Order: sequence, then C-alpha cells, then structure tokens
Amino acid sequence: MKTPSLLLFALTVSAMAAVPAEFSRKAAEWMQSPEAAKRDAAYRSWMQLGTDAMPDYQKALEAARKFHNQQIDRLCTGYRGQSNPYLKHEPLAAELDAERERVLPLIRTDWKKEPRKIEELREAMEELAELNDKTRKAARADTKDFDARLDGHLAALAEIHRESQRFEEEPEELDDDELRALVLEEQLEASHFQELRERFLQTRKEITQLAEVEKANESAGRWADGSMRDFAATLNINRSLLGLLPLKLEEKLSDAAKGHSSDMARLGFFAHESPVPGKKSPWDRARVAGFQGNASGENIFMGSTSPQAAYDAWFASDGHRFIMMSEGPNVLGVGPVGSHWTMMTGNHP
Repeated sequence: MKTPSLLLFALTVSAMAAVPAEFSRKAAEWMQSPEAAKRDAAYRSWMQLGTDAMPDYQKALEAARKFHNQQIDRLCTGYRGQSNPYLKHEPLAAELDAERERVLPLIRTDWKKEPRKIEELREAMEELAELNDKTRKAARADTKDFDARLDGHLAALAEIHRESQRFEEEPEELDDDELRALVLEEQLEASHFQELRERFLQTRKEITQLAEVEKANESAGRWADGSMRDFAATLNINRSLLGLLPLKLEEKLSDAAKGHSSDMARLGFFAHESPVPGKKSPWDRARVAGFQGNASGENIFMGSTSPQAAYDAWFASDGHRFIMMSEGPNVLGVGPVGSHWTMMTGNHP
C-alpha cells in the first residue's frame, strides 16, 4: 500500500481530539528536512489540524528551531569532523591581515635608502608571499556543499520564525532580507560564520582581481612588449601581497612613459623634468600622449634592460617604492627604451 503524503495524513486525523504520535513524528522529520518542499508541506499539514492542535504545533516549531540551530553550530564549529572549509582559511587570513598591517607602514617609511632596512623589507615581502600562498590555497577549497547545507538550515530558521509569528498578537512584518539578518543575529555561530565567509570571499576576490588584470596585461595589443608585461606582473604580484589593487597596463600612459625614456636616451638627460617643449612634467607628458585619466606618479631608472632590475632599484628607493605601492591608482604606464625605464601610475575612469 502506498504511504499517504503528510498533508493527506493531516486531513485524515484533523477530526481527532489529539494529535497522533505518528503524525508528530513524521511532521518533525519533515520540518528537519534539508528539502524546502518537505518543510513547507509539514507547516501546511499542521495548519490542517485546526485550533486545538496549535499548542502542539508551537512545540513542534520550537523543537525544529532547536534542531536547526544545533546543526548550524555543528557545521560552523566542525563538530565531529564535519567539514567547514572556512575554518582552515580563518587563522591564515587573520595572520595575513596582521602581517600586512605591520609591513605596509614599513613599506611606506622613508629609510633613507639604508641597505639593512631595505633588506629587511625584502625579507618581510618574502614572508608575506609564503603566507599569502597558504591563505589563497585555503580559499580555493570547494564550499558549495557546506554553503548549501548552512543556507538550508538558515532558511528553515527563517521559515520557523514566520510560522511562529502566527501566534503573536502583533507579528513583525519583515521582508526576506530583514528576516535573514534577524536569524543571523540570533544565531551566534552563524553570525560569526558570516564574518569568516566575508573574509574568505575577500581572498577569492583578490585572486580573481589579480588573474583578471594579468590576463588583460598578457593580452594587451602590440604596443605592450614582453618587458612591459613582465614588469607589470612583478609589480602586481607584490602589490597583491599587501592587499593593494593590481594595475592594468594602459596604452596612452605607457606611450607617455616610453616617450620620456626615449627623450632621456636621445638627449642624454636623466630627470623627471624634460627639456622637450610641451613635455616638461609627467602630467604634461600624459596629456600630450592622450591619456584620459589622472596621472599620479612617475619613476625613472637607467642602467639595465631587465624588468626585475628596474623593480628592484625602485623598491630600494623610498620615494619610488611609495609610488609603486600607492593605493590610489588603477592603471600603469611602462616605457622601457634600451636601459632607460619610465613607469607612471594613474587613475582611469
């Protein structure tokens, strides 16, 4: 014989004076289900039993609330080996944040090019790179199953809250977002978990941002040669270690930078101020090149064709390092001409 649905069961027993134990057991099972349709059927089935059954329904709702809260606690704390991919990421991200907070001010300190201090900065960046790699590896974990289970329990708690409002004289009128916020506020583990998830997603966002900019720089047109791409990659990796936005190579800003390198090599000068009419300052050169954004800084270097050599020289020079690791820009101009280098930062809308 085919087992009747819970709703048909409720219609069968609705005329009885007491709620049968079998119905209560089955309804409780469905109210604890990860399937929203089953939970909804359970709520509707209870309502079919009439006014006399409502005290039992209230007890059933509280039992279901307790069950889902318990499951959230177990999920979020990794109870009995339950997999929570966010827990592995949390301590690594906290350590990374603390180290970034320590290192960034040192990066932006004028050490008067003191070799010992510069070496300490390099060592700090190497340590950051190791910690950053571990944090990003943890953020690549698959969270789909965990998220689905947690969101299912949170949805159930929201439903239970709505059902419980039937018994309130002045029920709250909350939309779905407000109700979810209320559930999170009441559920301490879930509320704490939201913070872990946000930080986890921040790491994923950093990974995505760097990958997108690297792809854009690699696929830039013929105006961007290998040296320009290599320098941009080196700079962006190091900016990313500090939590700074990676910079996209920009054609016109690169034209301005390359033009200045060419002028320095051709005319035999090495300075930010150019003797070329109309191109005296970096801002003049950016404008003449047709850059539509706001140029924000310029570094110059000579003595090597190597992108790494240019980066290392600027890193060792306090003011140049400040420009490379500034927070405002979103685009980069790079212009190597032989052993002469110019880089420019800017903000492009």
